[in-house]
Amino acid sequence: MNERNLLDLCRTLIELARKAGADQAEAAASWERAVETHLENGAVHTVQSREETTYGLRVLVGGSQGFVTANDAEPEVFGQRVAEAIAQARVNPADAWMGLPDPEVVAAVPGLYDADVAEVGADEAARLARTMLAGIRDLDPRVRVDSGSVSAAVSMTALASTTGVAVSEAATLMDASAFGMAVDGDDVASFDYDNAVSRRRRGFEDEIAEACSRFVTKCTAGLGAAAGLSFRGPIVLSPDAVAELLLPTLVGALSADNIRKGRSPLAAHLGERVAAPLLNVWDDGRVPGGVSSSAFDREGVPTRRRALLSGGVLQTFLFNHYEARARGQGATSTGNAAGSTASLPSVGPHRLEIDPGTTAMADLVARSETAVWVGRYSGATNAVTGEFSGVVKNGFLIERGVRRPVREVLITGNVFELLQQISALSRERQDVGGTALVPAVRAENVSVTAG
Repeated sequence: MNERNLLDLCRTLIELARKAGADQAEAAASWERAVETHLENGAVHTVQSREETTYGLRVLVGGSQGFVTANDAEPEVFGQRVAEAIAQARVNPADAWMGLPDPEVVAAVPGLYDADVAEVGADEAARLARTMLAGIRDLDPRVRVDSGSVSAAVSMTALASTTGVAVSEAATLMDASAFGMAVDGDDVASFDYDNAVSRRRRGFEDEIAEACSRFVTKCTAGLGAAAGLSFRGPIVLSPDAVAELLLPTLVGALSADNIRKGRSPLAAHLGERVAAPLLNVWDDGRVPGGVSSSAFDREGVPTRRRALLSGGVLQTFLFNHYEARARGQGATSTGNAAGSTASLPSVGPHRLEIDPGTTAMADLVARSETAVWVGRYSGATNAVTGEFSGVVKNGFLIERGVRRPVREVLITGNVFELLQQISALSRERQDVGGTALVPAVRAENVSVTAG
């Protein structure tokens, strides 16, 4: 399989759809070959390989939409798939906002494909998995790996439509992850997780070693946890906790579909300050070699680097083509159509980025203060109101410069209020799973309850 073949598959589908009566048609196709080693209970469990071609066909007939997805890429079944999509469209209700985007110039993002990754086979994936397990054991034998994996994949994506969009892209990806906990006699720390992810083979073993070090540090730091302290005051969210608590709710409130459905408290605040002035948040789909990077989105619209918040001021919402048409007022797609070839386009970010602050992470809490460090956040957040309540995992109570692990600590509040209460950002940032580059965040006046 190559990009040309995949794009030809898409063109064949949309031409068949046009001949079958579609007013507009879009076909998205992907091909992937991957090897993956699974870990269980500190050992290599299974090694498997897979190869698959998947496509999705979207048709519009009289303003009504039909969609089918399949992985039977033989031309003799294309006519049947087209007929299924047309039949759906003819019974679905019409929607005046339905439509497909016109073509735009799409520039390639460098560094997404590495031929060396494409050569990684099952033996190499298994070797890397054993190396990762050995590295964790050598760092600290008290850390147990409950589960994890090492994988290498090469993929191609193509999209064509009757409006003239015709784009394709090849990419590679390596991923190594570990999930587990530290156990020292009867002392069992909280579960934690870390991973290394890259588009490139070269240097990946060094990235695995760094992930192992982070993983062991996080797991062992929770040993000896004791009761915490109840108070209202400052907390510090680790980069992991920022990605778990703050970013999903913020981005959900900026998604045009939630705004249209009345599910965003930020809907009427474009151009207004909605967060602390030191907060600058970006969405970037064009980071060279970025794990979340792509030259185009699920509809073939070029991706961009775009400011979401600047100085705490809301700069933009996220649109795909449908939501831009629904919005009107001159709105256009922001290149944020999300989803796979097997799904209809939704709205979502690429890689989120928060600008660093000026304070060292170790200095976010003064020696005279009492604060809680949130290693991870596990709880519930109301995406509409922003209300949250959850347990601090691998957390620490910091008192008079002394840091000690705590258990059963609950934090509660409102994400949108928390954004206003941010008082400092660390100058160090962490790449969290390739989807976010963020600092640690200090926020004031948060309710902390010890169990």
